[in-house]
Amino acid sequence: MFTFTNTTQFGHHKLWLAFTVSVIAFAMCLSFSVGNAKQSADISGLDIVGEGSIVLLTLAWILAALASRPPGKVTSLLVFGLGFFLFSATLDFLDEFLHYPENAHWISMIESYPAAVGMVVMTAALYQWHLEQRALNLQLRRREWDYRDHDKIDPITQLYRAEYWKEQIHKLQQVNKTAVLAIIDINNFSVFNQQYGYAEGDRYLHEIAQLVVMNLRQHDLACRYAGDRFAILLPDVSSTQADIIINEIKVSIQHLAFRHNLNANAIYTTARSTRVTLLPNQKLSAVLNAMLFELERPQKSAA
Repeated sequence: MFTFTNTTQFGHHKLWLAFTVSVIAFAMCLSFSVGNAKQSADISGLDIVGEGSIVLLTLAWILAALASRPPGKVTSLLVFGLGFFLFSATLDFLDEFLHYPENAHWISMIESYPAAVGMVVMTAALYQWHLEQRALNLQLRRREWDYRDHDKIDPITQLYRAEYWKEQIHKLQQVNKTAVLAIIDINNFSVFNQQYGYAEGDRYLHEIAQLVVMNLRQHDLACRYAGDRFAILLPDVSSTQADIIINEIKVSIQHLAFRHNLNANAIYTTARSTRVTLLPNQKLSAVLNAMLFELERPQKSAA
């Protein structure tokens, strides 16, 4: 199974996991070193449930962020802010079991202020997250157009499958628009899979997919056609412009240095392509058959 889709990010966040554990441990040590156990009659079950839920939910948010997000500024701010909030919540929860002496008013200040600091930090994190999502959405527009149906997304490349590509082509034909269609094929990819394994092949395809998207315009569309082939839809473009875009994609693939482990030499590959300008009255099936036939020809004759 492709490793990008079934693993968490915990391995990249060992320090933040240690930070989270340390926050809880420090709050517990502080509380138990100062406070004394309350009598059972003074303990409120409802308060324990309410404040304990806040601690558990905050901890769950931290773990969810670390499990799903890569390392970076946004992740660091989120966990740092949530960590401060977790510290206050843990102290607030523990004081349901502990009674503090009258000369320990300072612990009430420690209980309150970290939560406020944490909220300020999380506000900054959410703003940075907003900027990040805006940038990601611009990238997503090159992968998908007018809706998101994630059942149709290829799990390896995170691009839509060929069916989605064909649907968008039919929509353009229905409004009498022309578009350039292209299929890019990775050369000798079966040899790569045989030599390095299918898991590494999937990882390589994922990186190639990112390059394909990066070289497209905002209103272009990239999908995974099948195997090691990528389908491109370029509306409102001349043949010359389309050739430039397709060539830039192939050059980017050619210069992609892939390493299947840290100590391995870089692996390079090449790609070939075929493209046509589809007219509104043309049958897509016939055009695709011609394109696929062109790709099956010897490489020196491929477009």
